[in-house]
Amino acid sequence: MVVNLRKSNYNIYIGRGSKWGNPFIIGRDGNREEVIRKYREYIMQSDLLNDLEELRGKVLGCFCKPKACHGDVLVELLKRK
Repeated sequence: MVVNLRKSNYNIYIGRGSKWGNPFIIGRDGNREEVIRKYREYIMQSDLLNDLEELRGKVLGCFCKPKACHGDVLVELLKRK
């Protein structure tokens, strides 16, 4: 689950500056949908994919929620494993 860290408690911060942060920025690298798509491609080719299990069962905190967020990609990947 991904929550807005300003409004809810969370276990792991996944925003900028964290290893889970999205390196693609809205505006510079595309609109929200495009940067989330780029993050999906990035994470699938990253060593981070091997660390994904550390997020299982945790509440992920980001600033984006309730809008679409790269954290949704992480949750989706965990559900597939």
